[in-house]
Amino acid sequence: MPADLRPVVVGVDDSSGSDAALMWALADARTRGVPLRVVCAYEWEPPYLNLAGTDYIGFPGHENMEVRRNAEHLVTRAVDRLGKLRDGGAEVHISGAAVEGRPASVLVDESARAEVVVLGSRHLHALGASVLGSVGAGVSAHAACPVIVVRGPAGEPAERAEVIVGIDAAGPADALLGFGFAHASRHGVGLRAVLCWRPDPLATMYWRPEPSAPAQAEAWLSEALAGWREKYPDVEVHASVTRDHPVAGLVSASAAQYLLVVGSRTRQALLGSLLGSVSQGVLHHATCPVAVIPLRTGQLAR
Repeated sequence: MPADLRPVVVGVDDSSGSDAALMWALADARTRGVPLRVVCAYEWEPPYLNLAGTDYIGFPGHENMEVRRNAEHLVTRAVDRLGKLRDGGAEVHISGAAVEGRPASVLVDESARAEVVVLGSRHLHALGASVLGSVGAGVSAHAACPVIVVRGPAGEPAERAEVIVGIDAAGPADALLGFGFAHASRHGVGLRAVLCWRPDPLATMYWRPEPSAPAQAEAWLSEALAGWREKYPDVEVHASVTRDHPVAGLVSASAAQYLLVVGSRTRQALLGSLLGSVSQGVLHHATCPVAVIPLRTGQLAR
């Protein structure tokens, strides 16, 4: 395997969400034919002493070594587990590293040299639901490559689960469609492009019947898909224009599906790029894996 291939990077910690992320990352690395890199970021908060006549000072101790050892143990355990799951006929080179630093910062740095970054979700056992942590939100907003957050299990291809691509008529569609079609082709599933048209407030209040989505929206979506249909003739394609809020419409359309693809739609600010409201809402409420594609670079993701 060429050494210059960009790997699939998967971030792990001691949460149960890491297991699903590992499985997803292994399958994706296998279909891409690239290495898999397991990364565990760790932070050490030094203790402080208030010595007479001095400011507070920190000093290293055995706690730092323990934190690092725990991170290394998580990486070793993950790499060993993945090694046992590899098929002999579809070898994936697997490596791992424990990296000191803030988890979001470490994974954003890794994203500059990765095909994709894969993350899990933390689970609230009392509610049986999963939540998006600060690491997932931070990496999705700042990463240089697509980020996949495994919010829940992917639907089964045998049950006709599809890649759902959320399209914004006012934004760039090619980066999202390029990623979605390539992923659907590699994994042997269909693709559905969903354009959510702004809902009619009066119809929502039952003052009048809700009109159908404008014909020009359907025509625009069909035109946007035309070139990709030709490039990926093996992918079964469907298009849907729905009158709903983008977050609600995409979450509903993606239930039990293989993957939901959205754009990061970031805006530059003094403190960096902020995750857009639609992608943030989808990441908090979706029940299937979600791919967040950075649109600020203008490059096609795959």
